[in-house]
Amino acid sequence: MAVDTAPQATSERSAQHSDRLRIGRFLVRRWLGDGGQGKVFLASDPLLGRQVAIKLLNATRLPGAGAHLAGLPDEARIVAGLEHPNIVPLYEAGEHRGSVYLVFAYVRGTTLHERRAQGPLPVPKALALIAAILDGVACAHAHGVLHLDLAPRNIMIDPDGVPRVMDFGLARLAARATAGLDAGCVAGTPRYMSPEHFTAQPLTARSDVFALGLILFGLLAGRSPMQSTTLSGIVSEIADRELELGALESPSIDPRLQAVVRRALRHDPALRFADAGEMRAGLEDLLERGGMHSTVKFLLKRMQRKANFPALSNSLLEINRLTDADSTASVNALANVVLRDYAIANKLLKLANSSFYASGGGGVKTVSEAIRRLGMDIVRMACNGLLYFDALKGGNRALRDALVSSFVSALIGRHLALQLGRPDLAEEAFICGMFHRLGRTLTIFYFEEEFVEIERLCGEERLDEAAAATRVLGVDYGELGAAVAARWKFPESICASIQSPGPGRLPRPAGAAQMQQQIAAFANELCELITRASADQACTRLEGFCARFEGLLPSTSSELGGLLQSAFRKLEEFAPVLGVEPGGNGFVERVEAFLALKEG
Repeated sequence: MAVDTAPQATSERSAQHSDRLRIGRFLVRRWLGDGGQGKVFLASDPLLGRQVAIKLLNATRLPGAGAHLAGLPDEARIVAGLEHPNIVPLYEAGEHRGSVYLVFAYVRGTTLHERRAQGPLPVPKALALIAAILDGVACAHAHGVLHLDLAPRNIMIDPDGVPRVMDFGLARLAARATAGLDAGCVAGTPRYMSPEHFTAQPLTARSDVFALGLILFGLLAGRSPMQSTTLSGIVSEIADRELELGALESPSIDPRLQAVVRRALRHDPALRFADAGEMRAGLEDLLERGGMHSTVKFLLKRMQRKANFPALSNSLLEINRLTDADSTASVNALANVVLRDYAIANKLLKLANSSFYASGGGGVKTVSEAIRRLGMDIVRMACNGLLYFDALKGGNRALRDALVSSFVSALIGRHLALQLGRPDLAEEAFICGMFHRLGRTLTIFYFEEEFVEIERLCGEERLDEAAAATRVLGVDYGELGAAVAARWKFPESICASIQSPGPGRLPRPAGAAQMQQQIAAFANELCELITRASADQACTRLEGFCARFEGLLPSTSSELGGLLQSAFRKLEEFAPVLGVEPGGNGFVERVEAFLALKEG
């Protein structure tokens, strides 16, 4: 039920003699955390020999205290009968010193709240998560059980990436759920309550649907639609009016998906989906009627027919598997994989001996030594980039321009991470910058005719790129790139960075993942701005660009010119490693013209 991530000092807050503390027959091992409803402990069941999570409820926080305490065990038996892979099982309930306790299966993992704090998810990932969550809640609704406290903190993502709904502590049978709660006696998570929680309207499955809509909105937008930070302000926003959902209006979010979220979040319960099952059907309808999921599968099948794509995919999968944070693979095992591709092995040696990474001393002569010098993280990033670059570099001029632009964006991303005081993000910022435009680059290489049509729509009909790509491919470049990156088992932060952070002025990054996404967008949009306009037009548009990314890095147009100059000096250093010739590259020529105008 709970994630085992509490620091050592926190775990010591459990009783000094926790091995002697019992709740019912359960032996408490340590404190796991506090919630709005009570305290959670890790405990062992001496009878069945298993670990469990016990929530000891705060009676004063429960609506109707005494009556609820009397009725909860009956309802708990009903909830305990729910069996579904997306529900954390409730084993039993009882009373301890006048308070109700609930006994759940103990699930290791992270909460959806922790995952969402990293920023918006790629749309396919968000859809996969919410579909599984809806499956679990639909099971409860089918048995007449309402959750009534659905929130990201009450959804675990287990080690296999499967979301599991937990904490049916406030669950009621639909037949017993009557009036909403008084705002002065809040039970649950206010930011994820429905309007009827704060009014005299009855609580129904549609109340859970509202919470599910808020969860889906958060996955897509990376934040809550509520702006208030006080309880009274949150209650007012939810209870008094329709929510402001403008953050959904992004080119990366299909209008049909936006419609599902808006319907789930209607202020009037009668206008929402009837229950989680109907909402799940709405998403299924979106996917099955040629939506983004089926389109991506179709495009991947087309790519799979090209001789180099399966080889590239297999190499990237193996590199990412061996360099994963949880991997126990040895340096020699990784070296053996790298050595299968002579060109990549040779380039990795050149990289280890380049001034970019070399730290003095004798030259590196073996791949194993290069891996030890660079470290697993840098090797993962370097090999991903080198394999990708090497597989695609033989294409037409548009592809060569795109690859060099991606590499310069990667160099800018790494520089920005260092400039922002985050050297720990530098290598990942490099690879995020390189793969931010993955979908577009793959389209140039694998779907040349479609790419030409997308460019025509952008030029002649003045469509923005996302709209043009969606018209031709059925998905935009970000969705395609994120799907392929997920297939290659890239870390979630990289998959998320491929998606656009949205239009307009961006907020100050709330965490590392959001910072990575904005760094990748900054680097790529800067290169794109220069290459899609004349030098004069690019200079004019820099002011708007600086304003868009002011929350990430306040900068001036002259500072951006210096940033590009620095990236180009690094490009010259890396050109022999990559096997490219900057001279004659269209992207390089346009940036040089821009820089010459700036200096003039």
